[in-house]
Amino acid sequence: MRILVTINCLGVDASAAGGIALARMMVETGHYVTIQAAPDGPVTRTAAAQGLECTGLNLQKSAFVTGLLPFRKLIRSFAPDVIVTTRADGQTASATVAGDVPMVRIRCDIRKPRSGRFWKRVDRRTNLVVFPSPFMIARGYTGEREGPVAVIPHPVDTDLYTSREEREVFEPLLVSIGRLSPMKGHRTLIRALELLPENVKAVVAGSPSQQSADELESFARSLGVEKRITFAGKVEDVRDLISRGTIGVVTSLGSEVVSRAGMEMMSTGLPLLAAATNGLLDLVEDGRTGLFHSPGNYRQLASQAAFLLRNPSMALRMGRSARKICIDRLSYPVTAEIWNLTLKALIEGNKIPSRRYHH
Repeated sequence: MRILVTINCLGVDASAAGGIALARMMVETGHYVTIQAAPDGPVTRTAAAQGLECTGLNLQKSAFVTGLLPFRKLIRSFAPDVIVTTRADGQTASATVAGDVPMVRIRCDIRKPRSGRFWKRVDRRTNLVVFPSPFMIARGYTGEREGPVAVIPHPVDTDLYTSREEREVFEPLLVSIGRLSPMKGHRTLIRALELLPENVKAVVAGSPSQQSADELESFARSLGVEKRITFAGKVEDVRDLISRGTIGVVTSLGSEVVSRAGMEMMSTGLPLLAAATNGLLDLVEDGRTGLFHSPGNYRQLASQAAFLLRNPSMALRMGRSARKICIDRLSYPVTAEIWNLTLKALIEGNKIPSRRYHH
């Protein structure tokens, strides 16, 4: 197959990471793939670093109109069998200038779908909408769509995030990875730390977003736990950080259509203490691969962390189960097979397989 993947994201967020992963999986299974993304942007640089072919073409915001003609030329020259688009920009452009090419939209935006006549026309032109998590369909993210939908999870590279079972444990360490947005709930972790034994430490990796590390450090200082928590800033390669952890923590108050950090920590064999919200409900098996806490409930989080630290054999079993689920359901080979079957059926005009992943 010849596959065009459009990624019109400003940075490498969950949408972009999913598009890049899809391109890589399809290349590794023998298909010819090119990525449409803004020239010299974060997406292009990340994709190129993985050896993926990129076409420097911008369809973001004000560049959309001027980019339509070059995009039409790209369609004619590349002649894709199918277009997979990760954002509305690429979906709209494909619907406008590539009417005869089958098109798939991957939806992993927490915002509900747009409505109105124009968007209905774009949606009718879209052959398939893919959601990375079943909760999106259950919560009505299909909107007014009448065409087929499917659930195909975002993958995680389980070869990259290898088991950390053989390492020596020096101290209990809670690991949290995510931008420093209030929505990520880092203050829940900080408040939970106050209730845990003095030897329990935490590390938070993430770049500033609506709040700074200094603000969170000040909050930790007000609780007297500033010496037990480290704010590592943006970490490009989190593997070493995760491998030093004892327990993974995702304290989001909302959002989390896709929890890349959660999947990475689970793939490394960490049990996950996760907020019971959105896509995390589909990722974590409560009591088997981790434990759920109510979003913002720091007392519950502290109690769960203390329980696992007192019962290391249970934490180890949960971590093993977490990694096994990632390998069995979310790994590149498994997800690539689903995408291959789905795109093949779409191109051949056959019924698209109904895909779900369940606990």
